Amino acid sequence: MAIVDASTARDYIPTLTGTASDSLLNTLITRFDAVASGYMGFPKQSDGTISLEVGTYEEYLDGGIDARDGRELMLMVRPVVAITSLFDDPDQHYDDSADQIASDNFILYDVEGRLVLRNDKEDSAFSGARRAVRVIYTAGYSSSTMPKAVQHACCIQVAHWFQARAHIGKTNVSSAGQTAALMSLSLLPEVKEALGPYRLPTTWVG
Repeated sequence: MAIVDASTARDYIPTLTGTASDSLLNTLITRFDAVASGYMGFPKQSDGTISLEVGTYEEYLDGGIDARDGRELMLMVRPVVAITSLFDDPDQHYDDSADQIASDNFILYDVEGRLVLRNDKEDSAFSGARRAVRVIYTAGYSSSTMPKAVQHACCIQVAHWFQARAHIGKTNVSSAGQTAALMSLSLLPEVKEALGPYRLPTTWVG
């Protein structure tokens, strides 16, 4: 899955007709995914990929949130799709079933990335030892959950890159004895503004 497809990006480039440039557009869309993911604070997935798209993450935490009686965790990457495994092991082995917290012992609030232990279960609070809690989970955006604002930002940026591709690596261009500075090929201000509400917290322990 890509953030958008080439045909959608093509609509943002009025001078472009036909599908001859779709391969380049798809490359630029993939580039946007990587650049935007870094700007938005997405860490590397377990396979080393940095992407807004759904992937697997392994995160370590020093126990629950004190203000919530140690019963809550805030996962960094959101939205959360599913919890694969949850261990609370002060010895940091994460291989003993006795230290694994069953899925019916907690509630997941996927959009917030919040995980809360149930009051009526055996595990009522997370231990406070350093890196005692290990969570393996899938998170990120699918084709149905990708925010429209992110898709719009992608198309704006891809159109900009496509139209400025002849000047990549240059800071200015000269013609007829005149020199003009080129616009940066980094993320545009309006793109950053669109991505801003979806940026993640910056603390990551993986």
